[in-house]
Parts: sequence; structure tokens; C-alpha cells
Amino acid sequence: MKSGILTRTAMAAILCAGLAAPAAAQSTINSTGELRSGDEELPSGEFYDLFSFDGRAGEEIDVTLTSNDFDPYLMLRSEGDFSVENDDADEGNGTHSRIITTLPEDGRYRFVITSYAAGETGAYRLQGTRSGSSAGRSTGGNSGLADSTAGTLSTSDATLDDGSYYDSYTFDGRSGQHVTILMNSTDFDTYLRVESPSGEMFSDDDGQEGSTNSRLDLDLTENGQYRITANSLAQGETGSYLLSINGARFGAGGTSGGRASGSGSSGGTSGSTTALTPGTPTRGQLAAGDARLDSGEYYDTYTLRGNPGARMAVTMQSPDFDAYLAAVGSDNYSVENDDDPSGGGTNSRLDVTIPSDGTLTIAATSYAAAETGSYTIRADLSGASARAASGERLELGRSVTGTLTSSDPRGEHSVEDIYLIEADAGQSLRLALASDEFDTLLRVEGPGGFSVENDDDPAGSTLNSLVETTLPQAGTYRVVVASYSESGLGSYRLDSSGAASSASGGFTRLTLGRTVNGSLASGDETISSGEYVDAYTFDGQRGQRVTFDMTSSEFDTYLSLLMPGGGSEANDDRAGGDGETNSRLTVTLPETGAYTLVATSYQGGETGRYTISSTVSAGGGAAPVVAGRSGGRIFALSVGVADYGGRASNLSMTDQDATKLTQTLQHTGMLAPQSATLINRQATRANFIEAIADIAGTIGPDDLFLLFYSGHGSKQPVESFMERDGTSETIELFDAAVTDYELGQMLEPIHARTLLVLDSCFSGGFDDVVNRQTGRMGVFSSDSDLTSLVAQKFAAGGYISHILQQAMEGSADANGDGAITAGELSEFMRTTFYRIALDEPLQTDAYGASGSRSQGYQHIVVNRGGDGMPYDEVLVTLASR
Repeated sequence: MKSGILTRTAMAAILCAGLAAPAAAQSTINSTGELRSGDEELPSGEFYDLFSFDGRAGEEIDVTLTSNDFDPYLMLRSEGDFSVENDDADEGNGTHSRIITTLPEDGRYRFVITSYAAGETGAYRLQGTRSGSSAGRSTGGNSGLADSTAGTLSTSDATLDDGSYYDSYTFDGRSGQHVTILMNSTDFDTYLRVESPSGEMFSDDDGQEGSTNSRLDLDLTENGQYRITANSLAQGETGSYLLSINGARFGAGGTSGGRASGSGSSGGTSGSTTALTPGTPTRGQLAAGDARLDSGEYYDTYTLRGNPGARMAVTMQSPDFDAYLAAVGSDNYSVENDDDPSGGGTNSRLDVTIPSDGTLTIAATSYAAAETGSYTIRADLSGASARAASGERLELGRSVTGTLTSSDPRGEHSVEDIYLIEADAGQSLRLALASDEFDTLLRVEGPGGFSVENDDDPAGSTLNSLVETTLPQAGTYRVVVASYSESGLGSYRLDSSGAASSASGGFTRLTLGRTVNGSLASGDETISSGEYVDAYTFDGQRGQRVTFDMTSSEFDTYLSLLMPGGGSEANDDRAGGDGETNSRLTVTLPETGAYTLVATSYQGGETGRYTISSTVSAGGGAAPVVAGRSGGRIFALSVGVADYGGRASNLSMTDQDATKLTQTLQHTGMLAPQSATLINRQATRANFIEAIADIAGTIGPDDLFLLFYSGHGSKQPVESFMERDGTSETIELFDAAVTDYELGQMLEPIHARTLLVLDSCFSGGFDDVVNRQTGRMGVFSSDSDLTSLVAQKFAAGGYISHILQQAMEGSADANGDGAITAGELSEFMRTTFYRIALDEPLQTDAYGASGSRSQGYQHIVVNRGGDGMPYDEVLVTLASR
């Protein structure tokens, strides 16, 4: 049974009926409950209860779970990747469990109350303290600590991914300010890291050569709150330290006010809900007789509607009471605020993002119980959303010149100029931005969340930008001219061109279920690599499962589908084999809106007749298979080779990649006992084949087979009928290679969903393995002709290994529902990789079919088999957090 603090779900459910009471600066947790046979179960069979609270960065947690009826087990999870758990507080004492830790960031946290063994039941008590949070009203400043503070890294502190302990601090900085941060210790080798408000990272190990102290000299480039991580260079080091800052003040953890979720039901009923119109102030009155929270505050509710993803600022001002705002919406969206961060005081400001259904519920209330009086509430578009309605009209086919100046509005990267384009669905668009005075950045944004961005023209050797795309929906598109550098200014030239694309030279609508005949011909629109294209548009419904077949006897076909939200799926060969020139694309449509199907050729300049047929089923009626909730398990074959015994050059940490992944999967409670981990000398070809065969004999259709490999990859010559370029890609085991076509044959007996993750050179060539069957997904560290790099900065054998580890620890769970879907994993792997590559481009080697070598850049390859693994398919269910 659950008691005490409400979960987020409960909080959202009662928003219109009651918000929560203000949190004290120090609070006590003292709750009792009972594990019963009807409670929710972990995948491994233990019953559990959940207790949730809103935590603050720097808050100290000391909580103990006791029971006379069972062996307690306590876990603490955040919505991010923070996780700590304990079985026995003292070695040899099996009667209670204790967690002592420091919360790393603001956000929602959950205690998981469970037992050490499956099926245990009985009464328990959860008690302890939360201290150190500044949960009262914010004054707009810092926590009042001095410019130097003494701290201690201890075994009860939170840990980073590498196992090192850390403490977290914040300070408010302003653009142009110079700060010096020092961390000194005689007990351990210090490590400092600072994160800016926009996420830019700065770090330092040694203040000077040979020193164990750290020093960072920073010229701040933006206003806002900066976060300091005080850390050790090596894993597990502890001891005292002195942290000091010159030029700003800092405090432990966050400094903003907040309130925790209360318990019980609302003390009143919801009144009528008023629509809140952006840009229009609305007057209201909190009065006796209004609906009340269980903690005694009166409240009014408002409905705020907007385009999904739009950012808005909601403000509430009152001369009579201390205002408080909260908002909830779909996708578990929840946010609240006491004081306007720009000025403190008694007014409130809430920065919100409109969720996927376009609606938010806003609660206007007071900070203290029973306060009454008049107030004004309003919502305004902010950031890019506010600028969407303004900008100079750009006529396609014309060139414009402009200048970025310091007085222009500032966007995400730098100051910006905005141009607006009116376009039809299926419109092709080509924009070229050039400047001799700054490194250009070009972005196009449009209806349904469409966004495409380019920093450097793919032609290379230039700081200019080029965007070539097909617009998926009719409407107004924003062209953003910006600088890659935050301080870039100067003159520029923007060239534009565009035309409607279709098989007949005009705009073509596609009727699902019917067949169309077309022809690629000289004079059609082309993409940058020279292929002619025809574009078709149709209106799709979320959940429809659509199959497109493109056939031609005159050229090698290629199909792409552009989503309303800007994503895409593509397919070259229908059967996934060599010699196949027809294309098949099967997609479960992820959203309702206008889709564009692009028909083209595999190589530039090809022409000829083709036929496109389509079939459609309602789809969406059957819920996606949920691993771990419907009996599904993870059968993992995790392989890592660093020591090749002289057969090949040794690598660094690739064996650890495999071991760490297995350990992470074990924490989900879903890892099947038939799973295998093969590292170094264990990773022979014979053992690899045997492990796959063992799994094939046990795995069921609702299970997931995860094949992970980190190590060398290579290419070897084969007959052209096997590979059209005459080479086959390999993964290099300890004693022998496995080719892409051999792996495809080995996986034939696996009749289950399959996730193939390869962190090795040329691994993109294994995409044919994914295309052989539906229900397969591949994540590869590089294209088929590019080498992959070691992720030394992340203490990992490869970048994909490092990112996959984060994903499986829970970071890929974008909506916080405790499950990772194929779509969530795709987006997390891609976006995380490109954030890393944006900070430090991963320059590597490219090898041509003839063996020629040139410079290239490592790119992640994600292949869901043209929706052979649907976007909503649940791959992994995480342990309850």
C-alpha cells in the first residue's frame, strides 16, 4: 500500500482540484506502508511501492527503510540518469536499508520500496530527513554562502559514470564577466567542471603542471545559472577540499524555491476553467469560496492552447498576495514556480512548452494558504516561438543581402535575422548562405515541428551553409540566418531557389491504396548528389501501417518518406540483398499530417519509367509489444575485444564496453540467464556462434535479442555478386572475422525482435542484416567506408558504446514512462552523438572501393529497416525508479 507523498501521475490528475503545499527548507520523511501480494511487481518478481518528491540540487538525503517482516531493499531514482540503491545499511545487517546521498539536480525523484527476494510481503517504515534545500521564497540572489566553501567527497555522495564522487554547486553569472574557480585538496587529485546555462562544458584537472589542484579561468558568454561539479580525477577518491570563486558568488545546489507534492485529495472542487489567450492579459480574483487546495490555498484554472513545441512565458502579478503558478499537460508534463526568476519578489513567471496535444492546464494560486486578492495573468510567446510571427518575406529564386549586428534579436546560437517563406507540401527548397566575415549557420523551421539545420556546406572546405530539403507541409516556414559562433557578426548573402516536384512537373497528390506510374527524366528537380526526384504527398493518420513498393526495369530505385515533424525513413533494396533494384518501404505512421513520398534513383543521373504501389492497413490497433510487461526478456550477446593476442593491434576499453552493458542490463531485472558476455580470448568465432545458437533455441517472439559488439572492424574483398562494391564488412573477433553476410545467416534462427549495435570501423555496412527481416533495428558507429574512433574522453572503447550505456541506464526514456521505444532510442543515440560531434568533430579516415584513402568524419548510422522496427515498439522496460 502507498502512503505519504503523491506520485507525479497523481499530482497531474488533481491539478484542477488541488496543488501541493509549500516545502520547508528542512523536512522529515516518516511514512509506513505494507508490501502486499496485490502490489505492483518488479520484472524479477519483487513487490514494490513508490514514493515521489520534488528534490533540489544539493539537497542532502538520509533515509532508512526498516521491516520486521522481510529483508528491505531501497532504491532512489531521478527522471534523468541518477540512481542509487542499498540492500543492507551495515555489512551483515539484513534488517534495514539506508540511502545517504546528495541530489545532483532539481527534479522529480522516486523512492522504490521493495524486498531483497521475490514475493516477500509485510509492513515497513520509511523515515529520514531531507535537508540543505533552499525551498523557501527565492530572493533572486544566491544561497548566501561565502565566496569560498569547504567540502568533502565521501562514499555517500552521488557518483558520475566513471565511479568518481562529486558535489554540485551553482552561481549566477552574467555575459562578459570573468570568473576564476579554484579547487584545492591535499587528500585527492581534484577535477573541476562547469556547465553554462546553455549546456556548454568547461573542465580542468590540474591548475598547473604537476599539481593536484584545479583552476578554471572563464569569460562568461551568457547570463544565467552556472553549475560547478567538484570531483576527483580518479574513481572512488574521497577527502576534504576547498572550493573558491572570484568574480561571482555560489551556493550548494540550486537556489530556487519550490513546493513538493502533497498527499490526500483536494479539499475543494474545481471551479470553471477560463481560456488564456496568448498576448492578452486576463484579470482574476482569488476569493473565499473559490476552490481550495488541501493545503488551504485558493486557486483558479486556465486552459492555454498553442502549437505543440511552442514556448511561452506565463506571468502572474498581484498587489495583494504572493503569486504561485503551476502547469500540467500530456506526456507527463509538469512545471511550477513561485517567484519570477528575473526579479524575485511576489510575482510569478512560468516558462512552459506546449505538449503534443496542444493544451496546457494552468493553475493560478498563492504561495500561502487563504491569501486572497486580485491578480493579472497573461501568456506570451517566447524565444523562437515569439519570433516565428515576424520576419522579412523571402521570394524564392531571389537573393538577399543582410548584416548580423549586435542589436539583432539573439537566438539559440547567436544573433539572428529571420526570413519567411510560403510553401506548398512537396516544395523543394535550396538555400545557400555565404559570408566572408563569420562562420554561418542556416536553419529552416516550419509547421508540425519541422526543422533542418546546416553549419557547413557538405561540399567541404568552406564556412558557408547549404540546406537542400523537401518541405512536408503547406504553410509558412522560417529561415534563420545565424552565426556558428556566439559572437559572430557581419554581412552575408542568402541565395534561394525552389520548385514543386512531381512526376508530371506539377504538384501531385498520392491516393493510398492506388498505383501510380511515373518517369525520372532530365529536367526533373535534383538533389545535391545529382539524382532526379519526383515527390508525392498524401494525408496520413497516426497508426496507419503503409507499404510502398517502387519498381523499375530501367534504373535502381530509391524511396524516402518525409514525416510531418521533419523525420524521415528510406529504403534502397526491397529484399535487402545485392542485385535487388526495387525498393519497399513499410512505415507505421507516427503522427497525423501531410507526408511526402520522394521517388528517386540510387545513383545520380539515372532516368526511366517506374511504378509505385501502396497498401494501407489501420494499424495501431494492437499495442506494441512491451518487453518485460508481457513476459518479454532481453537475451543479450555482449562482445568486446581489446586484447587480440597479436592477431591485430590491441584496443583500449572495448572489452569494458561489453562488461558495463551487461551490468546495466542486469539492473533492469529482465536479462535472460541464457545471455552471454564474451570478452577478449573468450570472444572466439566458435563461442560467438554457439552463443547465438543457444539463444535461438530459447528466445520467444515477444523477447528482444540484443547483439552488441565493440572492437575492430574491417573490409575484405568478395565476389561482386555478393557485394556490389566488391568488399564485405567484418567484425573482428579474437581469432577470426565474421562478415556481414555470415552474420545475417547466423541470425536466421532468431525469431524475435533484434537490436544490433556495432561500435567498429565500417560497421554501417551491416545494414543489410537489418533489412533482411522485419522486427530488426541497427545502430552502427560509422558509415560502411569510414573508420570509428575510441572515445577516450568518456573512458569508453567507442562513442556508440558510451551513448548506448547512457541510453540503457534510462537517459533514452524521453517521456519518463519507464520504457525505451525504438523511436526514443533512435533519437537519443542520434542527438547525443551529434552534440558530441558538434563540440569536437570526429575526424577520421574514409576508404574507397579501390582502397583509396581520404579524410572523413565519423557519423552514427541508425536503421530501423524502413519501419521494420516500429517507432513505438518498446525495446526495454527499465527497473522501477
